[in-house]
Amino acid sequence: MARFHTRRCCPLTAQFWFLGLDARQGDLTLRGFCKTPTPHGSSRYTLDGLSLHSAGLTLLLPGEPLHFNRRTQTFTRGGRTVPATEGRLHLRGALHAHEAWIAARHGAAYREGLVTLHRPPRPVVGALGPWRAFIGAVPAEPTWWGAQGRSGPPHHYRCFKK
Repeated sequence: MARFHTRRCCPLTAQFWFLGLDARQGDLTLRGFCKTPTPHGSSRYTLDGLSLHSAGLTLLLPGEPLHFNRRTQTFTRGGRTVPATEGRLHLRGALHAHEAWIAARHGAAYREGLVTLHRPPRPVVGALGPWRAFIGAVPAEPTWWGAQGRSGPPHHYRCFKK
């Protein structure tokens, strides 16, 4: 697993730790994420407009995609830095949808059980409170496609399994 210097108050520190466990346990592919190898490190997992990699993530938005760099914990869009609060606001729906799927599959206490079982590193433990607040107050459905009236993601972000 990649090691990154992280800020303890960033909820995405905990979210990436959970997503790493989801990937190892097969939950990402079971949910429908398309796993593709990358030339740099771990695989990329893509579902609808969300693309995950151990180094960060990309979320398709109208106009320009939003990128999150896990190492620097910065958001960019169209080559410009985006404030963290704005970047996280764009991600909330997509990440909440994933957490709702995980809770439906494994139970509401599953994430807390992972924390007890795996004893995460200190930065993750420090980010759990902000993560709980971040995930807890979100609408149940992601809305990132609604702004342009699309019924789904652009063709190149869909995963077609043969």
